[in-house]
Amino acid sequence: MSICGRRFRRPVGHSPQATTTTVRVRSGVTTPTDGPFIEAKEHLAGYYVVACDSLERAVELAAQIPDAAINAVEVRPIVAVPGMEA
Repeated sequence: MSICGRRFRRPVGHSPQATTTTVRVRSGVTTPTDGPFIEAKEHLAGYYVVACDSLERAVELAAQIPDAAINAVEVRPIVAVPGMEA
């Protein structure tokens, strides 16, 4: 699929907020919490897309992102966008 002269390989969207797991690391302890609990005043600075076999593995990877020790990292499944197949 070509949009604006660029090739997008896999259009996806993130799932609803109800599927969010918020990951925080404090004093070396990883704490996953169900739900989106990051303050609304924060903004999306970027994101990673990783393939994981389980939520537990996704939480392990999220805990390695430096922001998890400072603030929090949200983990969400991604979903295909109907009609936007690559």
